[in-house]
Amino acid sequence: MENALEEPMSASPPERNRPASDKRQLILDSAIKVFARTGYHGSRVSDIAREAGIAYGLVYHYFKNKEEILDTIFGEQWGGFLDALEVIGGGANSTEDKLLSIAGLILNAYRVRSDWVRVLVFEIQRSPRFSDPEQIRAMSRLFQIVADILREGQERGELRGELDPDVACFIFIGGLDIVVTGRVLGVIEIEGDARRESEYYLKVARTVVDLFLNGIKAGAGSTGPS
Repeated sequence: MENALEEPMSASPPERNRPASDKRQLILDSAIKVFARTGYHGSRVSDIAREAGIAYGLVYHYFKNKEEILDTIFGEQWGGFLDALEVIGGGANSTEDKLLSIAGLILNAYRVRSDWVRVLVFEIQRSPRFSDPEQIRAMSRLFQIVADILREGQERGELRGELDPDVACFIFIGGLDIVVTGRVLGVIEIEGDARRESEYYLKVARTVVDLFLNGIKAGAGSTGPS
């Protein structure tokens, strides 16, 4: 625990009156902002409390330490993301439409929740904690959802049946991951307003899916919407 002599912060009346579930969520949301801004190792629990505008000790009422906060952020945020992917996977749309929806969801995550994506990329995916068995299982769900979509596409005759869907899903997700990481690192920059950014991600989603399904060879052509 951090230095107990650090100057305490007094919670304002509105924060004291918040329901417990709201206070817990406030701490998590504030932690995402702090971790995205200064990094997990460069942040302190007091920084999270200051961002949330609550008493320093209140954070420890809900979480044992900073590590538990980060693990909770991953578990809850990632779980909600996977639930959305499973809805897409369980739908009746074509394989191509499902892949477009998944690509759009992944790529737009940075536009909608840029702080969370920065934390995922820098503080979770590229850290030793990512080797934790629970986090590996959680990440495996993503690949399983996509592999099942590809397998179903093979059964429908929409995709080549001789290809390994478990390998193909890594290629598809890997392409999207590189684009998102490039955006987070600032390698990929977008000029213009939010509408332009949304249109850009839609174009990227279609490009990734088209390349994945049809290849880059001249004459392959896109079968999807323009």
